[in-house]
Order: sequence, then C-alpha cells, then structure tokens
Amino acid sequence: MIRHHAPDELLLDYAAGVLPEGPALAVALHVALDPGSRRLVRRLRGVGGVLLDEDPGAADMGEAALEEALARLEDLPTDDTPVAPTVRKDLASDFDWAPAALLPYVAGKSWRRAFGGFDEIRLDLHGDLHRVALLRLQPGEGLPLHRHVANEYTVVLQGGYTDNTGNYGVGDFAVGPGAQEHRPIADPGAPCIALIVLERPIVLTGFWGRLFNPLLRRGWM
Repeated sequence: MIRHHAPDELLLDYAAGVLPEGPALAVALHVALDPGSRRLVRRLRGVGGVLLDEDPGAADMGEAALEEALARLEDLPTDDTPVAPTVRKDLASDFDWAPAALLPYVAGKSWRRAFGGFDEIRLDLHGDLHRVALLRLQPGEGLPLHRHVANEYTVVLQGGYTDNTGNYGVGDFAVGPGAQEHRPIADPGAPCIALIVLERPIVLTGFWGRLFNPLLRRGWM
C-alpha cells in the first residue's frame, strides 16, 4: 500500500511534460507503482487537453489551473490496473524488480560498492544536471547522516527504509527534508533499492563528513 505520494504540483508538471529528465524518471517510476498517482496523471493529461482546446494559452498551467484541473477530475474515467515490472531477457536478474521506464537506464550497468557502505548504480542523463542513482542497502544498513541544500526525490523500488521522517515502502515517493538531518536505514527483509534524484550534492554532517564533502561536490564520490 502506497503511503507517501508525489506532490500534486510535481505530478502536474510530469503530466505536462515540463520536468527535467531526472525528476521525470522518479515520477514515472512512482506512477508505475502507485495506482492513485497513475490515475491522477491520466486525468490531468485529459483535463490538460480539454483546457488547451478551450484556451491554447493554458499550456503554462499555474496554481489556478491546477485547482481547476483537480476540480474537474471526477468527470474522467479511471484505471487502477497495477503495472507489473517488465523483465527484459538481456538484463540480469538483478533488475527483475525494475519498472519498464527504468530499463533503458540500467542496460549494461552493474552494482558497485560506494563510499558509505552501500551499493550504487549511477544513471546517465541527457542534458540534465541532476544526479541520479540507484542505491541498494542491505537490511539494517544505513546511509551516512546528511542533509540537503536543494531538491531530492526518492522512490522505493524494493524493500523499504525508515528515517526520522517516516517509513517508506515499495512505490513510496519521498521529498528530501531539506536542512533537516536524516539517515535512512533499510528495513528488515529484502534489500532496499531506491532511485535517488539530487539537484545538488548532499552535505555530510559530523566531523568525518565535513572532510569528505569537497569530494562529493566534485562528483568524485
């Protein structure tokens, strides 16, 4: 059961096709796993088409347009059919949990051990400066204590994790807590796999973290 949904404003930007590639990928994976968000995106796209037919200037949908779109959602059909992960035969079984939107990004990729004691796959984007990676934490493992100075989006694809903002399972969408420190720790059970999208590098906290922050800013870690 999805407990944490992407913000409506982010879903609107995704439906309108105006998100950068990194955030768009995060929302696409969330939408594939969350019937409620998928239903909302389909309705927004439907309402957006109606609004454009009525007013071509409505392409740049602001807050007022969002409120109007949400008010008209009940008039459109819904589809709550779950979207199962798509398995490609040319990909290793390591990715049998991956929704279809992720598959082009992991072709030819493999896990590597990263600083902090977790596994990582960095994804390549096309003209987008966001840093996007898959992280894999074994049960009980955690990321280093850190905070954020810009947007961060996380989508859980397998297992789950807990931090001081709550518990997140498969399909849940988390927006970084900003300046608040946090340390996600993988829940018992299957390894936690999540897609992380960073607008700017994280800031490690504590004495040792401060020593490594220059390496993070340069993209060496």
